[in-house]
Amino acid sequence: MPSTSLQSILDRGKLELTSAPILYRCEPIWSWRVDSLPGHAILLILDGRGKLTVDGTPIDLRQGLCFFLKPGAKIEAQQNPSYPLFLFLAQFENLNTVPKAQEEEEDINYESLFIHNARNLETLAELVASREPQDALFDDAIRMLIRLIVSEANHNAGNFDPNAYEALYAIENDLARKWTIADLAAEAKMSATSFARSFKRMTSEPPIHYVIRRRMEEAKRKIQQSSLPIEEIAINLGYDDFSFFRQLFQKRLGQTPESLRVGRTI
Repeated sequence: MPSTSLQSILDRGKLELTSAPILYRCEPIWSWRVDSLPGHAILLILDGRGKLTVDGTPIDLRQGLCFFLKPGAKIEAQQNPSYPLFLFLAQFENLNTVPKAQEEEEDINYESLFIHNARNLETLAELVASREPQDALFDDAIRMLIRLIVSEANHNAGNFDPNAYEALYAIENDLARKWTIADLAAEAKMSATSFARSFKRMTSEPPIHYVIRRRMEEAKRKIQQSSLPIEEIAINLGYDDFSFFRQLFQKRLGQTPESLRVGRTI
């Protein structure tokens, strides 16, 4: 399972940061180069695209990918200026997570994990980056972030498909569009049948179900965190028929959008 080392952080690791974690929207000329990583690092891509090279191995940077980088790794990273990166980076001096003998047996200096709802981690990453390591809330926040990364990665272990990902990326960047399987398959450059099968393996649900769930999650977030009229939120998510939106919201979330707004905490 790809998240063994991260899981061990939760089980018996001690987080000893060498610098404060950062949540960063990269400038157009951003790059990162380390000849030998002094400790461990977690690099989470919340948005954008680019290229990461670890010990000469090139890897595409995409929204939802998380990398656990290990000591001694040679790192080079650049972003695609057309799709600026939004990333979270935390570096550690020593995690003490695995026995030394096991560390010596590992030849690969990174783990690559896939989180298909990376934007759901943004608020927690922002909380971690805004706290000082000495803050009582810091340790709880960063452990919760790692726990969520591990949980998502375990759920989707081994199912990442770069072609199907293109459709997922398109969905996340245009939730209001009236997506069809044919449209999404075209984004993935796959046949409709192959795409639907691959997408379900990657996200554990059919493409249109994923679209609906993400719309409802976004509607819930906007109802709770903004003062936009609920009807406007529905329209912005592709629902011109408010009655239908309301019924779907209640079916999916167990309450009406109006009751959610009345009950929210400001």
